[in-house]
Amino acid sequence: MTIKITRKTGIGGGITPVNIKINNEEVVKLNNHQSHFFMPKIEKTKVRANDWFFGSKETILENSNDVVVRINRKALILNYSMLPFIFWGLVMTNVVSTIIGLVLCLASIFYGRKHWFEFVITKK
Repeated sequence: MTIKITRKTGIGGGITPVNIKINNEEVVKLNNHQSHFFMPKIEKTKVRANDWFFGSKETILENSNDVVVRINRKALILNYSMLPFIFWGLVMTNVVSTIIGLVLCLASIFYGRKHWFEFVITKK
């Protein structure tokens, strides 16, 4: 029984490798569209993904699962929504727009710490 983990993060997260931790031990660094097979020693395995200060929730996988690691769309939209506010606030010296952009930046960082990546089970 093996578990297959495939990384498909696209353009939004394809620059640096993602660390896959199985049972709180770093196992492998995956690049975009790269897969890793592993044979778990127990029935249910805890898996996490980390990249710099972004990460995922701990997910429990069963034997013979195929899993895709991808970027959470809500976290990506939150991250990109701050850019127009910061740009407009700095170029036009608009204090309100700059504050909104900085609040969105902080919200993106705190939300992305545990929700940037998500595991999607494709086959049980």
